[in-house]
Amino acid sequence: MKLKLKRYGILMGVITLILVSILAIQVNAEEPTTGSITIIAHEQQNGDTTTNPPMEGVEYTIYKVDESCEDEWDAEDYIEDNQVEGISQITNEEGKVVFNNLELGRYYVRFESNTEGFYIDGYDGNGRPFLVDIPMTNSQGTGLNYNITIEPKIQTAFGNLELTKVDTAGNPIEGVTFKVQALVNTSPMSLEDIDMMGWQDYVPDGSNEVLTLTTDKEGKIRIENLPYFDDNVKYKLVEVSTSDGYIIDNALLSSLLFSINENGRIVSDYLEYMQELEQEFPELNNILMIKNISITDNLTSFTLVNEKPEIIKKVQNSNGEFVDNIGANVTDKLTFKVTADVPMNIVDMETYKITDELPQGIILDRNSIKIEGTTADGSEIIPEDVYTLSQEGLELTFDTSKMYDEEIGGLKYNNIIITYEATIDKDNIVIGGNGNINAATLEYTNNIGTAEYDEFGNPIGHVEISTITTTDTAEVHTGAVLLEKVEKGNVSTKLAGAKFKIATTKENAEDGIFVQDEKGEDIEVTTGDNGQATIEGLKYADDGSDTSYWLVETQAPSYVEDGITKYYNLLKAPVEVKVGKTSHQSAVQIENGKGFELPETGSIGLVIFLVAGISIMSVAYVLNKKQIKE
Repeated sequence: MKLKLKRYGILMGVITLILVSILAIQVNAEEPTTGSITIIAHEQQNGDTTTNPPMEGVEYTIYKVDESCEDEWDAEDYIEDNQVEGISQITNEEGKVVFNNLELGRYYVRFESNTEGFYIDGYDGNGRPFLVDIPMTNSQGTGLNYNITIEPKIQTAFGNLELTKVDTAGNPIEGVTFKVQALVNTSPMSLEDIDMMGWQDYVPDGSNEVLTLTTDKEGKIRIENLPYFDDNVKYKLVEVSTSDGYIIDNALLSSLLFSINENGRIVSDYLEYMQELEQEFPELNNILMIKNISITDNLTSFTLVNEKPEIIKKVQNSNGEFVDNIGANVTDKLTFKVTADVPMNIVDMETYKITDELPQGIILDRNSIKIEGTTADGSEIIPEDVYTLSQEGLELTFDTSKMYDEEIGGLKYNNIIITYEATIDKDNIVIGGNGNINAATLEYTNNIGTAEYDEFGNPIGHVEISTITTTDTAEVHTGAVLLEKVEKGNVSTKLAGAKFKIATTKENAEDGIFVQDEKGEDIEVTTGDNGQATIEGLKYADDGSDTSYWLVETQAPSYVEDGITKYYNLLKAPVEVKVGKTSHQSAVQIENGKGFELPETGSIGLVIFLVAGISIMSVAYVLNKKQIKE
């Protein structure tokens, strides 16, 4: 009996040992030695809580850290001190990344994404890191979870900006190219400090090219989905190229710094200031360079005015009007007027210069030069310290820093007006043709505020300052008439020695009122051996069309026959001729016929007449006496 009980006890012990072993094996089989972390990122754009689509392209990195790390700061220190290497993955189209076969323990998950437009409160906008243990207690508190799934909502923000480029008359400018630049500003600083930082050309996510935009026919560019990063990131526009003659003013655009807030709204202190100014003082709208500002949650838009200064040159006609072209006699005194626009940003220009060039045939009267500036009240003489006048010719170089009036908070002058007188040099004046072209040129700085600097103050991507020149002309033309005296019926015979004067009308010609020279004497020419003579310095119509003049022959040409000097018939009436652009090139032929020969004194013909006369008188006397006797 005792043996049986002993054997029974041994059997029960073996069974118990087997059961314990099986149970141990089963328990060990139910406790995993590895786990996983699954992250499914969802996007919440511009605060929209209604849709949360999966977010592709988000990069996460996980690091295994010590269990003593209680927050992200401890984890960062641990990673740095122990040079822990992380494992990175990027979310797929479903917004998912899965880190499998992870050892049990504590992990630090860091948001490493370069995806634009995201923000997560509390961690410098780079995404909130977090700690996670494998395993973790499940949500019911009834067991352990070795496969962790996290579904963060990553809020994104994108701003939309629209710019309309117009000229000073409000007309859209097509073909102006802009680029966007970004700057990370980690502390408050002035505009001057910001300009010393390194602005970087903005390259959209997934693109290898700098974002550039060109204005369309309506003068518009639209930047869509410009991403929010964090409050330290600033943007600005840079004008790269523009239409001919317009000023590239990046100094103005540099003031227009803006950022994107967490709701996707454009934030700009300068735009908001200009909007308030425009609303409070609508009368300033005509001179504001940035106007028509609209700031909404979805779109911020504004109008940027682009200046194209012009210069206009005119010459005064006989009616006192300033026009583009006039005809002039060599004795006329000429009055010229040059008007140049003063751009709003002239104080930022290195160069603003006016040059007036007169041709050799026109002589400047330096004592007559008057330099004025137009103001709201009219015009005034510009002080000599504002400009430098060349010693020869007419070249004005302005001190742009003195063109701004601090008291009125604006430009001193809207336009520069130069007037002066000149005379014609008859020996060098151009006759006919294209006339005497008088050119006035305005030279001004184009690229304003285009220098860019790195954090050490060294220029990067510097656009060289360039200048633009624009020119306008006024024309003074004077003509001539070429006449040729020939024998009537034999035009191959040229007649020398004929003298002519010229009048502006037929009536003046008949009354002996002729065109005079600079000495106040009638212009009179004599034909040469070739029968030709030229009368120069005759004005013709301002529009360049031909003008009628009237020739009067004051001395007929002579010839010698049988040793006796004889004369051709003098013209009985004035002859009309045309003066114009080409009248000096083709001769006007004027014919003279020989006069009739009268009988000579004492010839037989005269005796016959005398005898006949005496006979008639004698017969009459006799008959008369006989009648008396009867």
